[in-house]
Amino acid sequence: MKPNDFFQFYQGEKPTIVQKHAILIHQAKAISGGYSQYRADDFLASMHDFVANEQGESVIGAGRLMSKEDVESVLRSMLEMGKRKVSLLPPNVVSISETHIAWTVPAQVRPMLFNITGIPMKKIDVPWPRLLMVANRNGKLAVAALKTNGRVSAKTRLYQAPLMNVYANGNVCTGSATLPDECSIDQLRAWEAVMFDSAFSHVNNPSTLSLAGDKDKAVENKAHYRFWLSLSKKKVSKFPHEHLNALRFGVEDFIESHS
Repeated sequence: MKPNDFFQFYQGEKPTIVQKHAILIHQAKAISGGYSQYRADDFLASMHDFVANEQGESVIGAGRLMSKEDVESVLRSMLEMGKRKVSLLPPNVVSISETHIAWTVPAQVRPMLFNITGIPMKKIDVPWPRLLMVANRNGKLAVAALKTNGRVSAKTRLYQAPLMNVYANGNVCTGSATLPDECSIDQLRAWEAVMFDSAFSHVNNPSTLSLAGDKDKAVENKAHYRFWLSLSKKKVSKFPHEHLNALRFGVEDFIESHS
């Protein structure tokens, strides 16, 4: 156990606090000509509750010396108090643990950047489908596409993300992108930026898109680019779901495999 498991250390901003207990540190006194199990440089601790005096002020009450077991008990109690803190999840978060976070990103028109060999770099506005993203503490990002807008459940069907730089299992090739240092709720925008602010350069998954009604036909870089360019030129506002290919994972398996 480490101090950070129990305490939030003072960082210059005075917090609003509720006084619970006080632990006082005492130094033992040397006894002249007598025996004591304590040396003059030994320190002991005593535990005190806060009580109200006649004026209603909170003051330190009488205490008792603490044994090693007392200290361990206090620290365990503080740790349990910290674990009982309630944290409400945003509606877009599907799953969260110490090793991962999974969340959805709504479908919308947003920029898409291409940097394909043989084609000038280009940024176009296109209709992105709704996405399920999974980030883990090892710095990995995975993505799948969704057709529905409701709350994601175990029965929700997943589809291949119709994007370049994404493998068949959903893993995102992040290249030299700057990755967030943790997978937490306050880092979701940073993880999304890894996808939305990066330039797509190549197809990692030939089944990423279904073009011309043929779901089994492999899609190469230029065909992929032409598909998105056509949507942009036509100012399509919603991604055409008929171009999505089914993913072989269910929601639970997809999240677990990337957590």
